[in-house]
Amino acid sequence: MRIDKMSYFESIIRDGPGRIGVLKSSSFEFETPCLIDVEAEILDLGSTWVPCESEVENPDLVVPPSKRCPPGLDRDYTEYLGNENLRILDDFEVESEGCVVMPVVGGGRFGVLRERFSQELSNYDAVLVDMVGELYLPNELLQVVLSVKKGVGYDTAVYAPAIATPPLVPLLVYMGVDLLDGYRAVECASDDVFFTHTGTQRLEQLDETPCQCSYCMENDIEEIKKLKGRERKDVIYQHNLAMLLGELKKTRNAVRRGLLRELVEERVRSKPELTALLRKLDSENQDYLLNQTPSYRRYQLYANTTESLSRPEINRFIERVKTRYEPPGSKVAVILPCSARKPYSKSDSHAIYRRGTQGRGDEVILTSPLGLVPRELEVVYPAQHYDLPVTGVWSEAEKKQIKDCFIDYFSKHKYEKVVIHVRDEMADLCREILEDRSCEIESTTQNRDPRSSKSIKKLYESLSGYKKRKNRFRDMIKSIMDYQFGLGTGNRLLKNAKVKGSFPKLRVIGNDGIQYATLVPQYGMIALTIDGVKKVKPMNYLIEIGSFYPKGSLLAPGVIEASNQIKPNDEVWFKGDKALGVGRAAMSGEEMTQSERGIAVNIRHVEEL
Repeated sequence: MRIDKMSYFESIIRDGPGRIGVLKSSSFEFETPCLIDVEAEILDLGSTWVPCESEVENPDLVVPPSKRCPPGLDRDYTEYLGNENLRILDDFEVESEGCVVMPVVGGGRFGVLRERFSQELSNYDAVLVDMVGELYLPNELLQVVLSVKKGVGYDTAVYAPAIATPPLVPLLVYMGVDLLDGYRAVECASDDVFFTHTGTQRLEQLDETPCQCSYCMENDIEEIKKLKGRERKDVIYQHNLAMLLGELKKTRNAVRRGLLRELVEERVRSKPELTALLRKLDSENQDYLLNQTPSYRRYQLYANTTESLSRPEINRFIERVKTRYEPPGSKVAVILPCSARKPYSKSDSHAIYRRGTQGRGDEVILTSPLGLVPRELEVVYPAQHYDLPVTGVWSEAEKKQIKDCFIDYFSKHKYEKVVIHVRDEMADLCREILEDRSCEIESTTQNRDPRSSKSIKKLYESLSGYKKRKNRFRDMIKSIMDYQFGLGTGNRLLKNAKVKGSFPKLRVIGNDGIQYATLVPQYGMIALTIDGVKKVKPMNYLIEIGSFYPKGSLLAPGVIEASNQIKPNDEVWFKGDKALGVGRAAMSGEEMTQSERGIAVNIRHVEEL
């Protein structure tokens, strides 16, 4: 069939796979994520086996007829029905002008089939995931949604019908779903079931209305119980719909603020199956999450649950410390406790520790949920942006994460001596990790407060034979460059250059007076100038553009090629026949090359070639 390209879907704001977008045609425009049946008139032509008797005369969206496929069917018949849907779609013609055609993605419970059928529909502005409401197992729902997302790409809105409940809404959006509906609100109302933020409650179990929406405020629970038939159903439905709409508002606000993951973790605690779904998403789909999760944010990262340990931002930090960090080169390492105030060096406790270290040793801070934070990376996101509940008791999951990070660090980096300046079970854990290392190990707290005068005196004495570090800020810039752009980039930037300024407002100035880079303290990242880019040439963050001179923003259609290592908010550089510039990525490198709409890079500097 002919596709009306007067319509389009565009992502506007991203927070991981979750996004705020706009679905637009010549006759309508609305923001996503949303309840599509509230925002638009939908003509669903339904199954080819059951004639459609819809009364919608001027639809905004049209769902072509299809052979719907329950998840329980075997693979061969499921594949046959999916192919039949594509054949039907080829012959389908829509009569209404200005509407968006939303084809059905078949494939049952088989992710491979869903992805293949989705690829055939990637030119459409929106697709409907067939029978997704029947997928009750977390792994099946996750596999199907992510397979469809992978197949249709970034320029298509994904509609998951007949599944939305308030606690599930944020997680569905986090998975990448754009369109939902109020079907479950109606279904539950028919069974005298109220939606709540944490799930559902039956009418007979309630002594008062469950919330402060206008429908609950206007109706006493006993009055609702006395209502009959359609009248009772309508009151409960209006409440359920208000709950869904309210949760969508919370979700969109969370996306705008970069706090969607926090909302997801809060909501999944209400249901074991939702917690299982998030854990499956984290454990089996980190690449999917990491590809779309910003490298840097301005907001606090709250690690309040066990699931927080698996957040993509935390996994990225841990992995980059393992693969993109080299210590300054002291012969002694010092293990220190973390602090509530970030960055650690601004805290009162770390000011006290400096009396003992006197600038000696490679300092690593032991912490949850990041495992360990080298002193040189303490301003990098999320090292200076996280917060967590402090009880004084470490969970087994936290201890395992710390242990894995320390084993990797001390296996790769050899020291003559390691000084353990933490106490109690963490000191014991450090000794256990280091017991088979060929280095001297010394504990300086003796289970005293690490800030006590005796502990600090012992720390000073244990380090007194080692050289003081003379270029702490230079070491910091080198480490952040390596962390941000890859090993070796720090040395290239600092060759024939000096670090000037006062912490954390540091600049890299060449011996000839040219400025190459600035440390952005809010995010803990390096912003390169055009001269800095020419000097360092970080190829994993290069974007190739067409033969034009961009102004203000670089749009996705102008991108010819982009590194797959680029993530939203990364510092990047772009080059074409007529221009070279630097800026911050607004989307991943993969999305830049696949998308036909949207801002790819917010440009900071550009020069004509």
